[in-house]
Amino acid sequence: MDVKKLLAERAGLVEPVLKKYARCNVAELDEMLFHPIEAGGKRIRPALVLLSCQACGKDFKKILPAAASVELLHTFTLVHDDIMDHDTERRGRPTVHAKWGVELGILVGDALYSSAFKALIDMRGNGFGDESVLQALNVLVEANHLLQEGQMLDMLFEKREKVSVEDYLDMIEKKTGVLIRASVEIGAILAGADKKIVESLKVYGKDIGLAFQMQDDLLDLTADSESFGRPVGSDVRAGKNTLMIVHALENAGAGDLKVLKGILGDQNASKKDIEDFKRILEDVGSIDYCRRKLSGYIREAKDSLKVLEDNEGRKGLEAIADYVGDRVF
Repeated sequence: MDVKKLLAERAGLVEPVLKKYARCNVAELDEMLFHPIEAGGKRIRPALVLLSCQACGKDFKKILPAAASVELLHTFTLVHDDIMDHDTERRGRPTVHAKWGVELGILVGDALYSSAFKALIDMRGNGFGDESVLQALNVLVEANHLLQEGQMLDMLFEKREKVSVEDYLDMIEKKTGVLIRASVEIGAILAGADKKIVESLKVYGKDIGLAFQMQDDLLDLTADSESFGRPVGSDVRAGKNTLMIVHALENAGAGDLKVLKGILGDQNASKKDIEDFKRILEDVGSIDYCRRKLSGYIREAKDSLKVLEDNEGRKGLEAIADYVGDRVF
């Protein structure tokens, strides 16, 4: 299955719905609200909502507002993350706050945040009962709470002297995994799937969420900056404790450890500093360690789909699991 084609097709369906709910009908404001949406992206989360619904045997085109809701919430987090991380570029374009200022950047994020819940509530007008919509809404609210907790932990970890592998996994499950898990769960709930299938899809979502963040961490250090859409080494300069870095800090020799600590968190670290940092992680085996963990989560995610019928929705979910581990941007 051609995953890029699949994502593009689903994105094409969701795109006008995203703008429908983001729009406020004031041209200058709409420009700001549409800016992070028009920056593009993989649209994996809305695709997962639609595919999980399809995998459960229902018409995914009836739940487009639900698919839009998770992407709007995700886009809100990106706008605010860019402010907190002081990133001036995302996906090759200026970030919202870089273009219009921090104050308006915060407000744009807030507007996208509220529109996410409006989109999901509107599922009641698409022939879905209050009970299933309320259940889906509860999933989104819980995911939102946990992802904010994960973001706070991520920031606190930058200042913590020691972060364990367990700490890191808990943080990324909340920061990244919960919204991906919520995406497949919402699709299954609205499709009327039974509890066993919903629980299996939650496992799938959690596992590919963990794998997605690990791959993102890997790309931040190993990708081509042009295709990645933001500067390579941003996590190192920000002092983030990714799985690779946690592993290296636990396993590097005294000399290498001194070099790592000298570069980690240095906002002015040069390209050579980042290359030296990467070389040490390679020598210590931290990059390979991260890749092995990532591959394990992908395998587990695909195994959890065995309860589903062998249909196009399931095949799409399997293909996205493979894509998450193989993506280069």
